[in-house]
Amino acid sequence: MAAMAKIIQKWCQRICLLIILVLSPGISRTSKIICDHRFILVFVNRTRNMEKMAAQCEDQNILFSPIIIPNVEVRVADWKNLTVSQQGDEVISHLKLFMNITQQVKTQACMSQQLKQLTRTIRAVQGLVTKTLRQANNDTDLAQEAPFVPSDVLSTISSDIKDIFHRFIKLLQGKVTFLLNSLCDVNSR
Repeated sequence: MAAMAKIIQKWCQRICLLIILVLSPGISRTSKIICDHRFILVFVNRTRNMEKMAAQCEDQNILFSPIIIPNVEVRVADWKNLTVSQQGDEVISHLKLFMNITQQVKTQACMSQQLKQLTRTIRAVQGLVTKTLRQANNDTDLAQEAPFVPSDVLSTISSDIKDIFHRFIKLLQGKVTFLLNSLCDVNSR
């Protein structure tokens, strides 16, 4: 257990350093960071570690009241038809939904700790996405469009807390990765 805590602490330090680099004003390396696919893997691995720690909790994995988890599946053809701004709005809306879920779910102490860590990860991803969208908007004069409604308003009702971790990982590996690829393409022009 102590070895796992040290590993998690080491990852947290790396992520904090990376976040400082990304969110610091005036750092021009943001586009290089978002173009490196290993960057998203840091968040995916961190979430998987939280999920493993949550599985070790003696608390129940079943929630007292079901939660609504957004559908984060990517339909590639539909996704490619969206503008970068629309893609960003969709990712931000999903991140906000996950933030609400992690903050509203009431669990025992052990599970609550993992959800707090997930909340911090969601905030970090949200900060990265927001900053890179702003940077792309300033650098390329992307047009401000009318508010965008996500293409997949479908959601799932679940009583299993592990579904929160699974869906967030899917969001990172899918829409967040595709968005960062689009932003990388925009920044390289």
